[in-house]
Amino acid sequence: MNNSSSDLEQLKAFFNSVAPLSDNVFAEVIKYVKKKAYEKGEAILSTGQIETRSNFVLKGVVIQSVFDEGIPITLNITSAGLAFNSLKSYLENVPSEETHEAITPVEVLYILKSDLEMLAKEHHEFCYFLFKLHEVILLDRENRMFLLQHRQPGKRLFLFMQNVERANYILADTPDKYVASYLNMTPQQYSKEKKKYYRHLDND
Repeated sequence: MNNSSSDLEQLKAFFNSVAPLSDNVFAEVIKYVKKKAYEKGEAILSTGQIETRSNFVLKGVVIQSVFDEGIPITLNITSAGLAFNSLKSYLENVPSEETHEAITPVEVLYILKSDLEMLAKEHHEFCYFLFKLHEVILLDRENRMFLLQHRQPGKRLFLFMQNVERANYILADTPDKYVASYLNMTPQQYSKEKKKYYRHLDND
């Protein structure tokens, strides 16, 4: 699939939100950007595959999950305007324990790991962008670990809404059952706590 100007504008906006790139470096980076579409329910990465890409969602929602005794547990939810990959598999070149699934029709832009590493070596500006991006990823995971320490579902939802910068992105397009799994709640708990949360906001 060809990359349209609007695709690249979305990608540049994402880059700029992390660490701005000059026009010259961005022009060099997009030479290596590829695009792919997935149908709802289609696997983007399956358990046992090795992650070789960094992905950016143009359209739709991607769920990253692991399975515990056959039950899927949501690790991450990535909607349009955000990036994802199986980081352990990507960094250590080992089979992924995660599955990545398109839960809506999805379009992604991606860059192969080999191309990213080459770009980082040749452009210090892009290397700095990758450093800042990994800081963002680590902060997001730390925030989730922190909220999951709380036994009360309402507290977990509150911390999610207050501390996870992409919370509103996630809630906009993601079915409740996946958000509930991400917050370690049953769908019934999540529905109840979400109503309480928004009712509290309305009363403030």
